[in-house]
Amino acid sequence: MTQTTKREQFTRGKGILSATGPQSRFILFLIFILVSYTFLLRIFQKLAAIVALPVFLPIALVTLLAFIGIAGTLYSHRFVGPMVRIRKTLEQVAAGDCSVTLRLRDADDPMLKDLVHTIGHLCDQTRQSHRLVQESARELSGDLAALLENIRKGASAGDLTKQAEAIQKKQAALDKALLSLGT
Repeated sequence: MTQTTKREQFTRGKGILSATGPQSRFILFLIFILVSYTFLLRIFQKLAAIVALPVFLPIALVTLLAFIGIAGTLYSHRFVGPMVRIRKTLEQVAAGDCSVTLRLRDADDPMLKDLVHTIGHLCDQTRQSHRLVQESARELSGDLAALLENIRKGASAGDLTKQAEAIQKKQAALDKALLSLGT
């Protein structure tokens, strides 16, 4: 039996449990909330019986809302903060800035860390593609300057034709690279 990586575990799921790690943690969080609230409810019932408090239900509901609000805010912070940073980074990349780096806190969700790793890989690939296009453009410019110099010097038609064909091939390769970048 082969050992699967975390990425494979997150991406191989199908249907309802497509990301079993994060979904399991969320389900455990909900169970924790329900158990904790049940415990708080029991405490309030005992207090209501001791004090003979007739407004038990409103107090219990307000406590439930406050408890879920605080616990939900603390738990969702692990998702919302990284998602905001990811969105801002993607906006920068969409604007053409691929020099961005994105890192998450150790406490952030592992699936989001995997997404950040993928975005970083995409930025690296885009930076490398841009660099290759720039180098090809400079090379093409140099070849064109050499061709013009040979024309001025009166080079033979055969040599000029060979040089022009080589430049056309480089231009075709550059055009293909530019198309792959989406420009």
